[in-house]
Amino acid sequence: MVASGTGTQLAIGCEDGSVKIFQVVPGGIQFERNLDRRKGRVLCLSWHRSGTHIVAGSIDFFRVIDVASGQTVQRIMVNHQVEKAKRECVVWAIALLSSGTVVSADSFGRVQFWDWEQGTLAESHTVSTSAALSLAVSEKEDSIVVGTSTGATYQLQLLPVKLGGLEKCWVRTKPFQFHSHDVRAVAHSSTALISGGLDAQLVIRPLMEKVQKKGYDAVLRKFTFPHRRLVSCARKARLLLFQFSQYLELWRLGSTEETGKDGEVLPPCRMPEHLVQLKSKGPEHIYCSCVSPCGTWVGYSTASRFQLYRVRCDGDGVSLRKVPKVPKLLPPAYQLQFSADSESLFVASARGSVHVFQLLEPGGCKHLHTLQPPSGCSEAVYLLAPSADGHWLAAVSGDWAIHIYNLKCFQHHCVVPAYSCAVSALAIHPSTNNLVIAYSDQQLFEFSIPEKQYTSWSRAVQSRGLHRTWLERDSPITHITFNPKNPAHILLHDTYLLCILDKSLPLPDDSTLLMNQSTLKQLPETARKRQLHAFKICKKFQPLLFMDLLDENCLVVVERPIMDFKTQLPLAVQQKKFGT
Repeated sequence: MVASGTGTQLAIGCEDGSVKIFQVVPGGIQFERNLDRRKGRVLCLSWHRSGTHIVAGSIDFFRVIDVASGQTVQRIMVNHQVEKAKRECVVWAIALLSSGTVVSADSFGRVQFWDWEQGTLAESHTVSTSAALSLAVSEKEDSIVVGTSTGATYQLQLLPVKLGGLEKCWVRTKPFQFHSHDVRAVAHSSTALISGGLDAQLVIRPLMEKVQKKGYDAVLRKFTFPHRRLVSCARKARLLLFQFSQYLELWRLGSTEETGKDGEVLPPCRMPEHLVQLKSKGPEHIYCSCVSPCGTWVGYSTASRFQLYRVRCDGDGVSLRKVPKVPKLLPPAYQLQFSADSESLFVASARGSVHVFQLLEPGGCKHLHTLQPPSGCSEAVYLLAPSADGHWLAAVSGDWAIHIYNLKCFQHHCVVPAYSCAVSALAIHPSTNNLVIAYSDQQLFEFSIPEKQYTSWSRAVQSRGLHRTWLERDSPITHITFNPKNPAHILLHDTYLLCILDKSLPLPDDSTLLMNQSTLKQLPETARKRQLHAFKICKKFQPLLFMDLLDENCLVVVERPIMDFKTQLPLAVQQKKFGT
């Protein structure tokens, strides 16, 4: 399935060999017509930039289709030159360049360039001993990235045959090995090669010749977990809700009555308890979910419906009752968030609005209001942060704008000044109502909601700058919370570290060791005070999926060991290594 260059049409390749054209209309798609059907299932598609032709890849061949007439104008066999055992050649990926050249990636590990009008092969590059699975072309069409089944990605560039000459040819220039399994998806931005592997990793590899200065864009980045929240916590009830693709699990946390020293593992007096599993009906995946702080409400949403349940704990038993007559919303809900007092539910929509529901006893809900940004933004809202006093709500939309709403009068309060990167996490301080924002380039800001401006601490941070090691981290901050015992403490975490940011201490400069907790423990008290700075970082828990404070003395951390799901992956392609 692939969209045309203008985004107004969608081409879908089918198992029966047909290609169907759909029109993109407001709110969905509309079937337009069928193109020429040929024997052999369609495995990949690509539009010409002008929208006049479509190229469709199949087993042993690809064909070029004229969109206006719907007829196949060229059919080219790709395996006639293979001097191997007779086996099928699968065209896994294909691209139609504006010059008319067709680029194919196949199961023999080849990237081939074809003149489709003449039906001839112009160039062929064998990039791998196994299959080439994916490819992407740069905007200028002078660079191509290819993903293979060995986990390697390759870059091919269109370069002059002679220095300063006009004649050019495609040259394989850069191999990268960042994945252990199939690279099923690749993308080519103006400054980086992006690859997604079956090993559940997303890798952004910067092209150093395209990066003007050292900074955020010049750092290799690997992402293992989705940035969407998959775990939510009911602090008062000490419950955790885990979101899987088609079901939810509710667990009660264990506890201990023992005390010990730093680093000791304490024996539990009560083990964690699996309370209930809630399955979603139908084949749709669960998009978002949440449990209320009191633990008596659970909500989730799929692509087509929103469900709300009342949870009752009777002794050792747990019962779930579906809330009837939930007001129908325009699907899907992109984010769910309960208020701190568990009396309201905020539902972020795909159209830029936030629906506010009042939760009723013994188990019902009523739609109170729909919050709309004054700009009329239609981008989906993907992050929500309510204040502890129930007065404010911060909502982040897909255009990276942060809107603040007053929940007492259901009015738009203000917009946080625009920034050039996406918001990865945000939270409102329970005592000051300051909004703490983490961006994808690792920058941190603090915005005073009542005063509608950045705080003096935030201005000092931006004036001084954050530590170089902090800015060069791979993983963005995914959750922010606060220590009720100490208002100056901000707790943040990403996939690899847990950080307590102490606003009362000075920021470290680049000459200072950022992660210095183990070093400080070995110093005497006087020397320790001289080297203290605002960042207290712990890397004991990895990889981190979730973290939150239950109360003043208790922190819950959820780890997801990578080997747990790597052992469930199919075997990687075995490669013979020299000397073994």
